[in-house]
Amino acid sequence: MNTIDEAGAAAEDPSVIRESMRKLLGKFSPATTPKKAERKQRERKAHAIADGRSLRAKGRSEQLNVKVRPDIKRALAAKVEAEGITIADWIERTLEAALGLGGN
Repeated sequence: MNTIDEAGAAAEDPSVIRESMRKLLGKFSPATTPKKAERKQRERKAHAIADGRSLRAKGRSEQLNVKVRPDIKRALAAKVEAEGITIADWIERTLEAALGLGGN
């Protein structure tokens, strides 16, 4: 039966409407894309490393956003992963050293 026939039959049978909607929605089901799966994995990893409580415990209350080239971000991510720290910790330590501030 095609969609037009199903629409005509649906006026008489609600189960046909439900089945037609299942077929239609099945075509547009939100499949997990590789990019989305990768993003979710990164988010889980980030949440496991640091949460709001640990940031407050370190005295962090200000936010600093910067844009960098992709190659710099990849190199930084590799560096902090090798050291077993977060990007925020690495940046904070680097800025303290560059500015002559004593770390807490």
